[in-house]
Amino acid sequence: MKALHRELEIHRNLERELVEARQAAESAVMAKGEFLATMSHEIRTPLNGIIPMLDLLMTSKMAPDQQDFLRTAYTSSRQMLRIVDDILDFSKLEANKLQLETTSFNLRELLDSIIRLLEKPAETKGLRLNLQLDPAVRLALRGDPVRLRQILTNLVSNALKFTERGTISVIVTRKGESRTQHELRFEVRDTGIGISKENMGNLFRAFSQADAPTTRLYGGTGLGLVICKRIVDLMGGTIGVDSEPGRGSTFWFEVPLLKAVGDMQGQRADINGSRILLLTADDALRQRLHLAAPAWGAQLTDCETTQDSLSKLRAAQTRGANWAINLLMVDLNSVRSTAISLHRNLQRLAEFESLPVVYLKGQDAPPPELSEGHQVLVLSRTMGSAEMRTAISTFIATPPAAKVNTGGGTTLSSEFAEIETAPAKDAAVAALQGRVLLVEDNPINQKVAQSLIKLLGLECETADHGGIAIDKMREGKFDLVLMDCQMPIKDGYTATTEWRQYESANSLSPLPIIAMTANAMAGDRQKCLDSGMDDYLSKPVDRRLLEASLALWLQRSPRRNSAPKPAAVAPTAPLSASAPTPATVADAPRAAAQNAARFAAAAAAPAPTAAPPPAGPTAPVLEMEVVEELRSIMGAEYQGLVKLFLEDAPLHIERLRAAAAGNDIAAMVAPAHTLKSSSANLGALALSSVAKRIEFGARTESLPKPSLAVLMLENEFRRAKAALVALNA
Repeated sequence: MKALHRELEIHRNLERELVEARQAAESAVMAKGEFLATMSHEIRTPLNGIIPMLDLLMTSKMAPDQQDFLRTAYTSSRQMLRIVDDILDFSKLEANKLQLETTSFNLRELLDSIIRLLEKPAETKGLRLNLQLDPAVRLALRGDPVRLRQILTNLVSNALKFTERGTISVIVTRKGESRTQHELRFEVRDTGIGISKENMGNLFRAFSQADAPTTRLYGGTGLGLVICKRIVDLMGGTIGVDSEPGRGSTFWFEVPLLKAVGDMQGQRADINGSRILLLTADDALRQRLHLAAPAWGAQLTDCETTQDSLSKLRAAQTRGANWAINLLMVDLNSVRSTAISLHRNLQRLAEFESLPVVYLKGQDAPPPELSEGHQVLVLSRTMGSAEMRTAISTFIATPPAAKVNTGGGTTLSSEFAEIETAPAKDAAVAALQGRVLLVEDNPINQKVAQSLIKLLGLECETADHGGIAIDKMREGKFDLVLMDCQMPIKDGYTATTEWRQYESANSLSPLPIIAMTANAMAGDRQKCLDSGMDDYLSKPVDRRLLEASLALWLQRSPRRNSAPKPAAVAPTAPLSASAPTPATVADAPRAAAQNAARFAAAAAAPAPTAAPPPAGPTAPVLEMEVVEELRSIMGAEYQGLVKLFLEDAPLHIERLRAAAAGNDIAAMVAPAHTLKSSSANLGALALSSVAKRIEFGARTESLPKPSLAVLMLENEFRRAKAALVALNA
């Protein structure tokens, strides 16, 4: 009996020890998780005071050696952030806490974004970075784009690190498909140092590189490839490497990705191989797109009238599928008067029902009717060729069911990356308007975020904790809230939940709230969304991600009706008497600029019945971004285009002068319209701005002093001519 009691006692003690050991292990895991979460927050908080400030500093003027010091500091801080992220990702994978999302995305856009991100580092080392995308690969997919981007970025970054000369290629091919999935193979090939067979076995092990000298020479945690392998395993795929020392390496992985809803076999997946018909009467636009089309992998033909376009479409259709037009591009500046007629014909004719149409708009908004239908895309005619290609490819690749009619032409639904159709970056930033409430208790983080917000041209107020934030939000004067999560008195989660309840009780429109927090562990994003926040940004804040998020939510959000409105101001002329003369590439005589300023106020006086478009900031004589892009596209032909413009513009000015002298206001519309678009295409924005106001005044019969307006235009033309001649000297 005693022996039995002793045996039972031993078993009970053993069970108790096992329970205690299990509890200790669970406590250790929880402590590890809490430690990592705390350390993540504590490390990211000071980095948020470093990285964005360095980013802002790089936009200011300084000596070349200072710029070099600054770039070194910025690169080092980004590298430190990446190491922190690698450790956190590894800890999530170790604890099986990393979860994949399933959302729709466009593969071409994802790949282009990776190439754009790493192009500069490649150029710095004298390397070529190229993308080879098999035309058979479908672009509309479903999966986890964030993790797919992480794998590819890691592999390309490794290739950059270990390659001193030659080329790095990103290659994507289709291996096969099932009813619901595509099987894709991704390869990253480099011409770097290569890897021996003995060392290949260590590549996908934690905290390992090929050998110890590699770590000393190239740096790194050795976590990148193991993270890639774990993510590929989670995706249900395989990853590997083929390499020989001195002959470079090919890192590859194969993963299944879900087909997009509405994906159809017959759908063209890219602009590559397309036959495009361009309808335009503008020689400059025609030349630009003819030069861009071969780089797109497309064939371009053109015509000048709507009747011509319909004839060419029918003729191509009758020759069979290999000759059919896959895309119609219409320049609204050239055919505005007949564009609606063309649009109705295309809608009416069954053979062109599914033909994608891209309308290229100038400064004037397109007629609303043109945006009807799922096969219509509206883009700016001044958009860069690379951005235009990406936008059109994404548009073609998106199934009709996934396209949303927004009233201004088709954009991609929220499941896909949105297409930005603004003509230039500064116009997109200028479109950001509104008042932002920044809720942040850390004074350094406050200062950083305020600087970033004000850089985007937005008004900003601050609150030190959630309680103050709610009081300010009740004033109804904010369009968006940036909310920190961990704050004293009232944290961001509680404040957001209380605000959503207040909105519901008072039938208010939802106010966009974006989390801006140093919490970056698994589940942090979901916790923010569960509390009622709309979006999530992790610190250190990336200026470009912040800008993209603000642009997205400010566009979606209705402006606060109760916010104080500034008093109405009478429209001003493009050049006011008090405004400084814009900087020029080569200044024309100062007297001419001063005369232009004086004439502007008189010539463009607002009519009581209609107000012209607001002038906004004074336009530059030459917008160098437009000029440089045009020169890079056209090469040696650019000078010929400038020569043609300088010969053609005086003829239109003479027509304007004659019409003004005869008080024939209606006759001023056409030459002003032509000058407006042709000068904008060349980057002569000040001249284009004046021509636009003359066109508007003539159309609305609100141009009381036409002769003075023409004189102002002549002065702007002289300044533009001087700048263009100096540029081509």
